[in-house]
Amino acid sequence: LDLDHDDDEKTKGNGLQEGDGAYSWEKEYDRSWENLDEDEVGRLKITELDRRVQKRRKLLKTKDTRMVRRGLTRYVFLVIDFSESMSERDLKPTRLAVTIRVVEAFIREYFDQNPISQLGIVITRNAKAEKLIDLSGNPTKQIAALKRTSGATSVAGEPSLQNALDVAKTSLTHVPKHGSREIIVLFSGLSTCDPGDLFGTISDLKSKFIRCSVIGLSAELHVCRHLVNETSGTYTIALNEEHYRELLFQHTLPPPSVSKIEAEATAPKELIHMGFPQRKFDEYSSLCACHNTLTQSGYLCPRCSGKYCELPTDCSICGLTLVSSPHLARSYHHLFPVPLFVEANNVSEGVKPRNRNKCFGCQVEMEEGGIRFQCPRCSQLYCIDCDTYIHESLHNCPGCEMSIYRAKTDSLDTTMTPKQRQSEVDRTGPISK
Repeated sequence: LDLDHDDDEKTKGNGLQEGDGAYSWEKEYDRSWENLDEDEVGRLKITELDRRVQKRRKLLKTKDTRMVRRGLTRYVFLVIDFSESMSERDLKPTRLAVTIRVVEAFIREYFDQNPISQLGIVITRNAKAEKLIDLSGNPTKQIAALKRTSGATSVAGEPSLQNALDVAKTSLTHVPKHGSREIIVLFSGLSTCDPGDLFGTISDLKSKFIRCSVIGLSAELHVCRHLVNETSGTYTIALNEEHYRELLFQHTLPPPSVSKIEAEATAPKELIHMGFPQRKFDEYSSLCACHNTLTQSGYLCPRCSGKYCELPTDCSICGLTLVSSPHLARSYHHLFPVPLFVEANNVSEGVKPRNRNKCFGCQVEMEEGGIRFQCPRCSQLYCIDCDTYIHESLHNCPGCEMSIYRAKTDSLDTTMTPKQRQSEVDRTGPISK
């Protein structure tokens, strides 16, 4: 008599267990009560604004806004643990499902912040490592490949940290020297099944200036700590899904180039060849070099006239890096970050903004006594929405840019007409900050 089998059938019949074997209380749920709070008279109110303010305050203490040397071109391999430990349900519904969601969002944010960089994915399971997708600059292909592999039966066996690092190291060894080489490991297991000396692999990574960072979903491991210490990386443990996302999104900012600069201080400097193709539309279709399909529009390589559907990419014919000027500009803002704004209540009395009740960005009146943020350079005030938009998307302070423009126009001849003054500013360019 199979009592366990009978109990399982009864449980499924009562609707307590779903098709994937998870009980109803193990499913992901929405903590809607955390969004509620009471006011002075006991009525419920939404506290979304308070949480956003607390998040900005935490960012003010932790974010690194120093002007240090960083690499504009990054070559990053994301190593994902697909062992049986990823089926644990401490993250709802499973560690694997949460990891897939977080990685998809990370891929989009990574290419938004680093448009001329490349990313590859390696998975490890059954004591082996598999390159899911090689280094490329196409986030759509990477997300599609990740979804194809993230089925319920995709987790198996034990992870192999050494095999995964060797697979990523083989590809990173051949990338150009001007780019930063990084490996980000998302590790869930409490052990690693390796075929050889893992510490020798770590020493090899250190000699090749490959920075390794680890985000753990379980307890801290000595071998992972040794890996990040030797390669100047970081090691963190995720507490929940939101914390997991924050830890992974910290890697969208290029790390400082420290070890590589010291090693190559005496090496000769070389210019990087890049092409800036324009989009062309033809009357007749022709083959593109990226997909080998007939298209009427595309970007033509300025060196060999090879046709490509999207940018950035590397020309498969002549090897020239093809980018657009907006891509290069978006990568450049990491070198000169916007300073974090401070709350206006904490600003010294000597700083007097022109208007304490109006946001300089959106020009909307702010509530009296409400939360407002102030730029430490230009002393202009911003609401929390503009503060978030400036630091996460725009990467330029409107008040600082206005001050630069005014300083430029004030230095011109006062006898010029407004049109002549504007033409002179456009010709000479902005003043350096």
